Amino acid sequence: MAPRLVSYEQLMEGLTELFRERGFEAASLGDIAAATGLRRSSLYHRFPGGKQQMAAEVVSHVGAGLTGTVLAPLSGPGSLRDRVEAVGRLLERFYEGGAKSCLLESFSLGDPGPDASALLRESADAWIDAFADVARQSGARRPEARARAQDALASIEGALVVARVTGDTTSFTRAIRRLPDALGVPA
Repeated sequence: MAPRLVSYEQLMEGLTELFRERGFEAASLGDIAAATGLRRSSLYHRFPGGKQQMAAEVVSHVGAGLTGTVLAPLSGPGSLRDRVEAVGRLLERFYEGGAKSCLLESFSLGDPGPDASALLRESADAWIDAFADVARQSGARRPEARARAQDALASIEGALVVARVTGDTTSFTRAIRRLPDALGVPA
């Protein structure tokens, strides 16, 4: 039987969904094979670094997509509030209205390895830096801008956890709607 061809995009999509749903520690090699449609031998061929390499590539892939797509409106045209609201709409779409969990939270349990951990830190820092820049544009000084950015990210991440635990996504919707105000963006 010929090996199944799986595109990089399909592979990343399967791994991302599995890690979102199960977390790093709970995802077994059997789960990974089922989620990707690849045999274990093919997984080791594509990922000689094993599950930790898979985690690092997923974090890199998702992080690049979020930074390049979701945060992109912040550097685009329009009023600052319109740009932040556009980011909120993209976040709602990306997290399916709060129904999907975030990899930051999914990978926070267990040890996804030094590469994935460093990429997770970089991703969180990129969000905080982008949000802090918005807060500075809104008149906040650096320490206050960073605090607002951290609080905004914590509100979004916390709301995703609450939505997953309770099955009620309204806390996520509120966190997204409050994002411009949390960053101090004038109406």
